[in-house]
Amino acid sequence: MILITGGLGYLGGRIAKYLLNSGERVRVASRRSATKFELEKLNDCEFVAINLLDRDSLEAACHGVKSIVHLGAMNAKDSEERPDEALMVNGLGSLKLIESAIKKNVKNFLYFSTVHIYGFPLKGVISESTVPRPLHPYSITHRIAEDYVLQANSDTLINGMVFRISNAVGSPLHKNTNCWNLVANDLCKQTVINNKMLIKSNKFIQRDYIPISMICDITHQFITGKCVSTSGENIFNISSGISMGLNDLTQLISDLAFELFNKKPAVEFLGNNSKVNIELSISRSKLNMNKCLADVDIYDEIKELLLNCKRWFVSDNKK
Repeated sequence: MILITGGLGYLGGRIAKYLLNSGERVRVASRRSATKFELEKLNDCEFVAINLLDRDSLEAACHGVKSIVHLGAMNAKDSEERPDEALMVNGLGSLKLIESAIKKNVKNFLYFSTVHIYGFPLKGVISESTVPRPLHPYSITHRIAEDYVLQANSDTLINGMVFRISNAVGSPLHKNTNCWNLVANDLCKQTVINNKMLIKSNKFIQRDYIPISMICDITHQFITGKCVSTSGENIFNISSGISMGLNDLTQLISDLAFELFNKKPAVEFLGNNSKVNIELSISRSKLNMNKCLADVDIYDEIKELLLNCKRWFVSDNKK
């Protein structure tokens, strides 16, 4: 049994579906109840309600579980608005889950962190040995949770791994998922509704985009033992190792929109677009050393995202 906390969220829902399709038994844990649509999409999952600050609910969720995929956390916006709550949920909540997992003899604990623990703005060559400089309540609290996972792993209480995720790109399971503030999702939605993309950020800003399908695949490889840590310290950047400017991302979306809908969206950058000479390379060498192989091309994810945006949002506007 695999327990996914935050299993009804953007990444959690996709990972749950992928693991189900791979023949795994999945238990989805969330603080809210699943909607009818989520129950249909994940109809072979078990569903449990948890509170990351309530030990009894965590121990019940961990019963009979071999591996935990821990995605349950406050997002960046909510963490900034309520940093004290983020400290409790992301930090203390993760500690309580680790302790519950150890008590229930869970073997593997996969913690999903963020590359933003390295600081802001991200620049230069970043590897797992780069000293973290988190500057936001979201990244600060993820860094705290990382240390709890690594300590438990160091004490050989559980096989704990930390995944520092770069910019995930892909379609959610359903349109009501809280993900439309993410840049690729927002641009695809704008494209199908308005045939136009308005971007407030500098078009030369570099980001490392990865397909959600890659995250799902790597998660499964670690759970099944196809990928194992050989370095002793279980921290992995989940990245493509390739950076892309916002202008390149909009061009990809524009080209795919023309291919799919025979329409070329207009693109307008509203921010300061002076040349930014900040190169970025987020190393994935540790993944490669551990033979964790997965496709890093975001083409198919963008294509599916555009098609789903058209199905979900354009048809609704015509009703």
